[in-house]
Amino acid sequence: MIFTDVLIVGGGPAGASLSQFLKDRGISSIVIERFGKNRNKICAGGIPLAINALLPQRLQNFEKVEYDSLEIFYKSRLTARSSKKVLFSYGVKRSDFDSYLRIGIDVRYHENFLNFEKTNNKILARTDKGDYSAKFLVGADGVGSKVSLLSGLAPKKRFIVAEEAEVPAEVRYKNTLKIFLGYNSIGYGWIFPKNGFLSVGSGSLKSRFRKGAVFSFYPGQYKAKIYPISLWGGEEVLHKGRVALVGEAANLVDPFSAGGIYPAALSSFLLSEVIAKSLKNGRTSLEEYEKLLNDKLYPNFRYALFLSRMFYPFLPFVKKYVVKSSTIDLALELTSKGYISYEEFYKKVHASKHIALKAAYFIIKKFFG
Repeated sequence: MIFTDVLIVGGGPAGASLSQFLKDRGISSIVIERFGKNRNKICAGGIPLAINALLPQRLQNFEKVEYDSLEIFYKSRLTARSSKKVLFSYGVKRSDFDSYLRIGIDVRYHENFLNFEKTNNKILARTDKGDYSAKFLVGADGVGSKVSLLSGLAPKKRFIVAEEAEVPAEVRYKNTLKIFLGYNSIGYGWIFPKNGFLSVGSGSLKSRFRKGAVFSFYPGQYKAKIYPISLWGGEEVLHKGRVALVGEAANLVDPFSAGGIYPAALSSFLLSEVIAKSLKNGRTSLEEYEKLLNDKLYPNFRYALFLSRMFYPFLPFVKKYVVKSSTIDLALELTSKGYISYEEFYKKVHASKHIALKAAYFIIKKFFG
């Protein structure tokens, strides 16, 4: 039997950052990771600047590309381009970023989590390599979370399907993100330039996904991986007794952009606070975790969800009002402050006098409130 304060299932950004946050609070943890040290994780790898205020100082020197320009295309035609050079996002290679976040923590690689049971004062968990006893169990095991399935927490309901590849390329527009609209009816495509390659991808709601859309705006001889992403669709119960979920295992993925790295790290930071208080006071309740999420993350997610329902389905009608350089400049200005404020965009849409925007707004308001 192996003993620890917190057993974390999953060693991606959610699980690794949680272990780091707990380490800084003097709390022991073990991370169960079913892949190896250098898992080839395909991911756009976009991270908002707010990550700097979240990660410990020792973890802020990760390898990254800095983006200061954005271009938006609609069906191959350049529609809008940012006119101001302002740093608004980072780009990372996920395999490198994940490995970086695991420095100095206890990770058990190539180990599969099997099941767990709860007693009055501990969690007993089993993997294919041994048994663990912990005061808390945290699922950070992504869209296919076994902890979510076994605990009944945060069932997966709202998916997008993404198709993505990392294509070796000499990058001439290293600091410019490219977004492609009109190839998937409810979704978008992207090109994230990195050092020596491009993260090329396309995604949409599961029911509207069109395989091969990525090759429409970036043709070539390369293979793309298809995988699901579980989006946030509203508040859910994310803890039960000594068990909790973070990151995509908890469906904490931006419902507008489908970005998941920052919400993963933020949810882990908030949970680390709650675990520390519970251990200090001899309690088992993690109830405060959801209260913190409701204060720090959910308000922005609510606006993002509303805007996603209005923007993507009505794109052919509203694109000329929202996909323009002035809107892009506003987006980058807001994002350059840390994490984009969807509330500001909501207010802009609410105040708009354009008939198409107003019509879309009232339709979504009527059906989704």
